[in-house]
Amino acid sequence: MMRHALLLGFVAIIGLVAVRMAFAPDPPLPPPSNIADACNIREERPGWYKATRRAARKWQVPPTTLMAIVWRESSFRAQVRPPRRGGWWIFKGKPISTAYGFSQALDGTWDWYIEDTGARGAKRDDYDAAIDFVGWYMDKSREKLGFAGIDAREHYLAYHQGHGGYRSGRWQRNARLKKAAAQVDDRMRAYETQLFECDALHAAERSVRSTPLPRLRPGALYASPLPREKPQRKVAEL
Repeated sequence: MMRHALLLGFVAIIGLVAVRMAFAPDPPLPPPSNIADACNIREERPGWYKATRRAARKWQVPPTTLMAIVWRESSFRAQVRPPRRGGWWIFKGKPISTAYGFSQALDGTWDWYIEDTGARGAKRDDYDAAIDFVGWYMDKSREKLGFAGIDAREHYLAYHQGHGGYRSGRWQRNARLKKAAAQVDDRMRAYETQLFECDALHAAERSVRSTPLPRLRPGALYASPLPREKPQRKVAEL
């Protein structure tokens, strides 16, 4: 009797595992084979590229700046988290922050995005939602800090430090952060050059802009709406 009951329990467990696996969501796509090449990203992940262009149009910011920020924050990995503090063997410490997903958005900032946009059910490990979040945050930076849409360096500093942190200027003493921001700017410019060669639509849009790409406050290329007061929050940890 005992053996029969154990067998039935084992079969039940196997059945539950099989059902869970059958209805489990598909694992996220891995990063493209060459994340330093925007044309490779466009070719291998056309859905991601279309989502990037949608977000760029929606928030009136360059797609290449969106891509450069995701490149720096997560290397286009869906479920990445920051390192953990301490811990030992199987008892791992807590992550150093709540940053998660493609955009490395913090819990509180993601909640702000959901509240502000009404994007209920959006997840940080979903590329479409994450790239829209980056565009939304750039739009907030434009409102609060007077940024133009195309200065990837300044946008990344505000993205990383939060609007209040950027305004305080503390980042000016952080050599590591300034180097990361410069890398984002370089990557955005490389993406621009690459897409100019492989995407006729991007090339047509790019051709109406001044060359080389202007930096902070380049004029009225992207109009800035009137600022609206919101709580100041950081987006991600370096």
